Amino acid sequence: MWMKKHARDRLIGAMSPVPTQIVSNEEFVPMRQSYDQRRVEYRIDQLAEVYAKKLGMSRRAFLKTSGGMATAFIAMNEVFGTAFTVSVAEAMESDAYAETWPKDQFIFDAQTHHVKDSIPGPQMFRKMTAKLGLNPELEGIDPGPDTLHRANFLKEIFFDSDTVMAVMTGAAIGKPEHYALPSDEMVRTRNLFNEAAGSQRMLSQGLANPVPAEGYDPMEDTEFQITELKIDGWKCYTGNPAAFWNLDDEVIAYPFWEKSLELGIRNISIHKGLPLGKRSEPYVHPGDVVKAARDFPDLNFILYHSGMKQMAAPELKEGETGIGEDGYIAWTTDLCRMRDENPWMTNVYPELGAVFGHSVITHPDLCGHLLGQLIRSFGADHVIWGTDCIWWGSPQWLIEAFRRFQIPEQLQEQFGYAPITDSDRKLIFGPNLAGLYGVDVEAARLAFPGDSISQMKSAYLYEGAEPSNTAYGWVRV
Repeated sequence: MWMKKHARDRLIGAMSPVPTQIVSNEEFVPMRQSYDQRRVEYRIDQLAEVYAKKLGMSRRAFLKTSGGMATAFIAMNEVFGTAFTVSVAEAMESDAYAETWPKDQFIFDAQTHHVKDSIPGPQMFRKMTAKLGLNPELEGIDPGPDTLHRANFLKEIFFDSDTVMAVMTGAAIGKPEHYALPSDEMVRTRNLFNEAAGSQRMLSQGLANPVPAEGYDPMEDTEFQITELKIDGWKCYTGNPAAFWNLDDEVIAYPFWEKSLELGIRNISIHKGLPLGKRSEPYVHPGDVVKAARDFPDLNFILYHSGMKQMAAPELKEGETGIGEDGYIAWTTDLCRMRDENPWMTNVYPELGAVFGHSVITHPDLCGHLLGQLIRSFGADHVIWGTDCIWWGSPQWLIEAFRRFQIPEQLQEQFGYAPITDSDRKLIFGPNLAGLYGVDVEAARLAFPGDSISQMKSAYLYEGAEPSNTAYGWVRV
């Protein structure tokens, strides 16, 4: 059965700052918690009890601190093998390690979500995903209340994390009337936040649907979103069950690309990987990007999820790497091979939203393969940071995980992956995306400290507010 992650946490009394099982945004069936993930969860609880007692704190309060975050990575190292830079001293003396990580990193999130405020729950979205057969187990399930709406988005993204800029995106799944966040609401969020901040904190995509239908003209919609809504780029779902299409379709896609270029849009973000059911697999495999990227060199194709193909089961058998034909990252490996075979393909950018989080908490070695292959084939200057939040809740744990993660040495030696450098992290966290959207990083650094969002965050922290460690997506139990 499916259950909201935060409901499951309350039920068993687990409030880990790092999720100990995969959380679904309903685009895919989440895997059940693995044996190793259960061990991590148990060990976090054990360590937190000891450390909290020594510090004179409750376990719940301790887990909301930076020491609690460090404790989660200590537990993961114990269970999975060393993959994260962390120490017991950091867990016990948080203040002494407050400046361990560079706070001048420009963290620009390419993939953030909320749902429109008119959706209660959002129950309509849950029912729609069930009806389309994406997640039939949701049929008849009452999701109950949640906080996936705009106001909580501000808290989770900008107050409870080190994120400084974000792209508002959505899901073009089903018919437009079923969108959990249509383009006009995405743009409204961008405009509200930027006006309130007095600086450019957000960009917004539009939702692309180039497939003609009765009463729907794709070219008319394209022009409206670009000229009237003034979107900053496109979000595409080639695997939309209501209207499948391919990036290299000369009849459906090419007129859309031409119109977009004509009206000044160059950044195209596409859901690739994480199939929305078996029928969508041919459309979410990244194979169609090669011809499109060649024929439209002035477009930037940003592949959300890096083409990662989720495995049917979370456990890897002995000797398996998860990178084979039926593995987790089989399609990512295909994508990297395409890039290796086509060195001109410099207008394609793999994005880490969801897949970094999925792999790093399930199989850190597999995460090492994912990052090792992407950086080797595309270069660190082409890998894009994204989190798929606020389905995960605050993206801070993802930021901390990426800051600390290193490809295990045995993988470097066996597969020839280079270690992830501080320079790599800096580029991936934000400047790569900023360059695509024409954001002046240095000018933004000067503007943000004095804007209203920074002032509100300071007041929020001064009042003693703390992260909730809530994940708003679904888990399988």
